[in-house]
Amino acid sequence: MDRRYFIALGAATLAYPLVGCGTTEEAMQPQASTSAAGTITVTDGRGKQVRLAKPASRVVTLEWGNTEDLITLGVQPAGVADIKGYRGWVSSAAISGTPPVDVGLRGEPSLESVAEAKPDLILGIMDSIPESAMAQLEKIAPVVVLKGADTKAPFELMRHNFTTTAKLLGKDAEAGTILAELDARINAARAKVEAAGKAGAPYVFAYIYETGNQIGLRMHGVRSQPGYFVDQLGLKNAWSDPGDDQWGLSDADIEALTKLPANTEFLYWGNADSDPVNGTLAKNGVWKGLGFVRNGNVTKAADKIWVYGGPASMGQWVDDVATAITG
Repeated sequence: MDRRYFIALGAATLAYPLVGCGTTEEAMQPQASTSAAGTITVTDGRGKQVRLAKPASRVVTLEWGNTEDLITLGVQPAGVADIKGYRGWVSSAAISGTPPVDVGLRGEPSLESVAEAKPDLILGIMDSIPESAMAQLEKIAPVVVLKGADTKAPFELMRHNFTTTAKLLGKDAEAGTILAELDARINAARAKVEAAGKAGAPYVFAYIYETGNQIGLRMHGVRSQPGYFVDQLGLKNAWSDPGDDQWGLSDADIEALTKLPANTEFLYWGNADSDPVNGTLAKNGVWKGLGFVRNGNVTKAADKIWVYGGPASMGQWVDDVATAITG
């Protein structure tokens, strides 16, 4: 399983490199403006100013988060990278209407397919586009690439990317409403956790994968985007490793779980073709001996929820966690 499966985690190359961004909310504010003539100016993740003569309406999206945000704001994309993968991992914002052009893989867009979509904007994240292809894509349409992850300010970056996308579409007011709805969902989920007497309860969130006969886990630390949002519900991440500096993820084996408290709520990403918890792990002696397994505190979570997405997916995520913890 590759790291893009977790970003962007999505479906293809585990060592997918993405660049972090600034560390303060002020630095995350959309660096965009609209002139009296209607020109939209945005400074993207490269530090490059990109100007649009008018709000974009035909957009090619090169990452799942970009696709989700676009649809959440009411605009169906003209072209999408990895449409099949998007539909398998993201349920918060459905692709509908006229099928968009499939523009290839995330990180490997097809120039010919992008041109076929006739975009007025190409939207991605850092490293969505090979350096060798950037100049050619910029001949097709303006290109905006946003930063993909920031372990120091995951919430601020998510908001920044969403509001910047909204600015490019002329959808500022809609973005404000959607973000307010997300805040309300977080507050409601926190109240649900508190009402159930679960405030402060230890939890972990893991992606479980099999390589041959070996089980591995990708643990989401407090610096990961999904970890940040669960912390806002008043739960406590029992996984102490801060994870890598891009995504806040740690690789672990089953033995590492023996250090977790017996009352840990073990949440595992259930969006997979097979369920190792009811398969290989059910036969594993170490797993069966873990306190939280014996106590029945193992719950499948985030089925078709993209926990590295925008406001729509993160609203699903906090609802899902609150239900899993209190149910």
